Amino acid sequence: MAKANERLVEAKTRHRSGFFAFFAESWRELRRVRWPKRRDIVLYTAASLVLCVILGLFVWGFDIGVSRLLTFIGVV
Repeated sequence: MAKANERLVEAKTRHRSGFFAFFAESWRELRRVRWPKRRDIVLYTAASLVLCVILGLFVWGFDIGVSRLLTFIGVV
C-alpha cells in the first residue's frame, strides 16, 4: 500500500516542475528521515559540549605556553 502511494506521488511530481516539484520532493524526503530519539540528542549534545571544553582548554593552554615562551625568549 505504501509503495503504491509513493508511486502515485512520484507520478504526480514527475509532471510538476520547478518550484512546486522542489517542495513536493523535499516533503517526501522529510517523511523518510529517521529522526533521532531525545536520549540520542542529549547524548550528542553532551559529547559536543565536552569536546568544546576540551578543545577550549587545549587552545588556552597552547596560548599560555606560546606567550610564556615568547616572554622567556624576550620577543615580547
